[in-house]
Amino acid sequence: VVALVAVLSALAPTRVEYTEEITVDAPVNDVYDDIRLQEHLMRWSAWPKETKSTCTVEGADGELGTKTVFFTKGKRVGHQEVVHLKENKEVALTLVGPGPPHKPKLTFELRPEGEGGTRVLARFINDLPRPFNAIWKFAGLTKWTREMHRKDLAGLKAFSEPPHRDMNGHI
Repeated sequence: VVALVAVLSALAPTRVEYTEEITVDAPVNDVYDDIRLQEHLMRWSAWPKETKSTCTVEGADGELGTKTVFFTKGKRVGHQEVVHLKENKEVALTLVGPGPPHKPKLTFELRPEGEGGTRVLARFINDLPRPFNAIWKFAGLTKWTREMHRKDLAGLKAFSEPPHRDMNGHI
């Protein structure tokens, strides 16, 4: 078993990296606020619903260091932290949670598009140490995480565009 894990770890990448994008029919400043303000983000993000988590915000919402803390069955299981802000251009988040020692980073880049629209690029990078890289790869976590980011972008679009719907479709 140890030899198999060693071989799979040698074959699996140690870095997961991809970009997803979407166009939102809302001004850049509105989309920027809907991402950097964690109270907004938790209303459009797919993660709480899909992972059956509840969330609270620690710190001054919308500022560097703000944390969204995740709870499962009342137990704290990790947090997401705002680690970079460039007004109306970029928001970067890191995730600290259970599992192998890794610190995924998700950066939203915002670009004005057309009249009042915004192109959103979500860049995900996660460096995984061996042998956890093999577990991540062969358990299908890369595919699952990427699909969650696609759902997040669809949720951001629905939330930022009128009539402003949350993850459950409520106005």
